[in-house]
Amino acid sequence: MVYQDKQKMLTEILESGEKIIDDFRIGVEIEHIVVDKTTFESINYYQENGIEKILKRLVTFDYKPKYEGDYLIGLEREDAIITLEPGGQLEISIRPCSSLQEIEHIYLVFLQQLIPILEEQNQLLLSIGYHPKSSILEIPFNPKKRYELMSAYLKEKGTHAHNMMKGTAALQVTIDYKDQEDFIKKLRVASFLSPVLAYISDNAPVFEGRLFEKHSIRSLIWQNTDRARSGIIPGVMDKAAFGYEDYADYLLKVEPILIMKDNHTISTKDATTEELMEKYSFTKDELMHIMTMVFPDVRGKRYLEIRMGDSLPFPFNFSYIALIKAIFYNEAALNKLYELSSQLDSKVMETYKEDMMRLGGKGKFLNGEIQDFVVYLLDLVKVGMTEKELQYIAPLEELLRGGKNVAQLSKELLQEKGIGALEWCGLNRIIQEGEYYADKRII
Repeated sequence: MVYQDKQKMLTEILESGEKIIDDFRIGVEIEHIVVDKTTFESINYYQENGIEKILKRLVTFDYKPKYEGDYLIGLEREDAIITLEPGGQLEISIRPCSSLQEIEHIYLVFLQQLIPILEEQNQLLLSIGYHPKSSILEIPFNPKKRYELMSAYLKEKGTHAHNMMKGTAALQVTIDYKDQEDFIKKLRVASFLSPVLAYISDNAPVFEGRLFEKHSIRSLIWQNTDRARSGIIPGVMDKAAFGYEDYADYLLKVEPILIMKDNHTISTKDATTEELMEKYSFTKDELMHIMTMVFPDVRGKRYLEIRMGDSLPFPFNFSYIALIKAIFYNEAALNKLYELSSQLDSKVMETYKEDMMRLGGKGKFLNGEIQDFVVYLLDLVKVGMTEKELQYIAPLEELLRGGKNVAQLSKELLQEKGIGALEWCGLNRIIQEGEYYADKRII
């Protein structure tokens, strides 16, 4: 009974995320890496004209500042939250929106505010999956206690834990579910698509200053961070229905590393969530924080978070967001993918992911290769897309149908022109050149 009570506290949070279809939204988190425009070396938090100074200059745009001690570590306003990843990666979390146009507007306003600051400091805002030049040994951790505790814990769990924390930049999309059955279906389909979405969004051409010869370095990094909390959740591909209670059981068995208790950050070392719930009485918000301390490919909270994507340059990032929306909010496409996923188990999925990391689009998936399945996926989901959404997906679709992804394009440019070619992954050009976008607005 005691265990069931703990389980119920977590399942109630998942249940509280249920929404009617008319209220479904898309949430987005986009991480960026700031580099010196001349050298492409990464800008850290503490240096002159570093990340802290950038945040201080952004405060003037009606953001509410967030401090840890004397350090400015984040900004917040009604439509977006600006936070920092451990190595100074600059992240914008955009409130859940009903349309891609809403998300785009909020994002472009943010860029209009940020990019002039970076231009003055001769800096470039990159949408890229991993630092292009600087080594993580050269990049200090941000002054957040949680990162100090996480780095000490995770370095004992995996060879690439600090690469994950300080080196990677992601594009994460959140989706809603209407009930437990919908949660089960979407969690399974997202897990099934894990290697496919990692391939589609691959944008890490360089690893620790050298051209990365294989594919999806973020997949490799997560695989070697902490297997207990990364990758495909154990059981999702093996059980007929992996529901709220199963997800709660997964959380209860994991060591959360740290907890927030009465606004204090507390290291939990090797204690599991279940053991901590025997020791502490948690509020709902404190339990929701524990739910953020696992890092699987698909994470459940009061929504499902699709976490496989690399940070992508504009407009490819919005193509990817449009693709996620089309997959999970098109009932016919979702049902078909769910049916296809029923053929597979966790062991097969591991081989697919390994193949993708080794061979990219040539990796095996179902009865063919990943790049063949990508074409099938595009054809499947486009049927239910609006004209506006089709405009958003077009740039990435053209690249993928040509048998390439963004990382492959970047690698070709790097080999031809050197590191300066990665400026195409930069966002400064959006404000400078006043480019046209999918909805034909000009900035």
